Amino acid sequence: MSVELDALFGDGKNSDVDTIDPDAEVQEFEIEEAPEEDGEGVGGIGWKMLTLFVCGGLVITALAVAFTVWVIEGLVL
Repeated sequence: MSVELDALFGDGKNSDVDTIDPDAEVQEFEIEEAPEEDGEGVGGIGWKMLTLFVCGGLVITALAVAFTVWVIEGLVL
């Protein structure tokens, strides 16, 4: 069992610190800011899409309830 663990995690004689190259160059890069459009901010789905999503959910829920009531009435009557 210890042989399998040594193969996976090392034998404990070497550590990750031994593999770090002290003369390696550090690469620097700049992060560009995304431009804001018309002061609304970046990202998000917007209020129109949110309104459509909520209204669509309500309509689908109402149709599901109406269908369920129709099926239950058909079974009872």
